[in-house]
Amino acid sequence: MITVLVCVHSTNEMHDKFLSEALLSLRSQTYKGFKTIIVLDECWDKTKRMLESTKFDEDNFLILERDKKEGLAYAKNYGLSFVDTEYVAFLDADDLYEPTKLEKQVEFMKNNDDVDFLSTFHIDITVSNRNLKYINPNCPGPRDNYRGKYITHEEIVEGLLTCSPLTHGSMLIKMKALKELGYYNHVKGVEDWDLWRRAAAAGYKFHQLPERLYVWCEGSSVAR
Repeated sequence: MITVLVCVHSTNEMHDKFLSEALLSLRSQTYKGFKTIIVLDECWDKTKRMLESTKFDEDNFLILERDKKEGLAYAKNYGLSFVDTEYVAFLDADDLYEPTKLEKQVEFMKNNDDVDFLSTFHIDITVSNRNLKYINPNCPGPRDNYRGKYITHEEIVEGLLTCSPLTHGSMLIKMKALKELGYYNHVKGVEDWDLWRRAAAAGYKFHQLPERLYVWCEGSSVAR
């Protein structure tokens, strides 16, 4: 029913450690049986060796490689071309899922079939302290999205006019909608906002769960 797509540009031990922690958060999901696709986007050799030495269900785990890093949109689109499930979820290689993230999203989608894009609120960690989860009071609007805003479709669409109020890694999306939209455009750093705006303009429906089910790592992301 679900494929989780993880795009990785790892060039050192720290990046590999973050990836290992991200995959551990997938293993800890209360929802079982999903597929995982890892796109190695011009990674060093140790990343693939680390993945190959880890015990995964090979029937539900696929490693893809790209020798040339061209941008995150290209890596995502390449991975999406291998997805054969009804839904796709995303996990940034330096972020984490809370254990019930997929279960709660699947349950919502079962009861709200008209929704095409489902996100959740997030909580922050930092590169220097990945064990301490906190709410950053200094982040403007989109990051501070637990104030009761940007939950309904109407609120999200209005917000998309001026900002991106959705955390990309928290998304669960119908593959049918992504295919019809032509996947991601190469817009460096805002390929997600571009997709949300195109989806809203085309009439696809959004919703956001007002629960912090995604863990976003501050200070480790680079637009690519």
